[in-house]
Amino acid sequence: MRIKNKGRFIVAMSIILIIIVSIVSMLTNIVFSHEETKYEKVLVSNGDTLWSIASSLEGNINRNIYEIKKVNNLEKSNLYVGQELLIPMN
Repeated sequence: MRIKNKGRFIVAMSIILIIIVSIVSMLTNIVFSHEETKYEKVLVSNGDTLWSIASSLEGNINRNIYEIKKVNNLEKSNLYVGQELLIPMN
């Protein structure tokens, strides 16, 4: 195969290269722009519940409960005195 119009070929390759660089740049920004979540350790006291701990945080209480359970690998909402929990602080 022979290139008949070198000028058109160069323009087409330049456009393809710009598109590829733009896509890679967008993906890089998405991957590296993630803010790292900070956690606070909380020691469960007598009378503490997931609801009481989650309600002391900003945002939606149900979402906070979900995040606390997820971070601490809790299948149920039962807490025990002396249990240490990681609480997401974002």
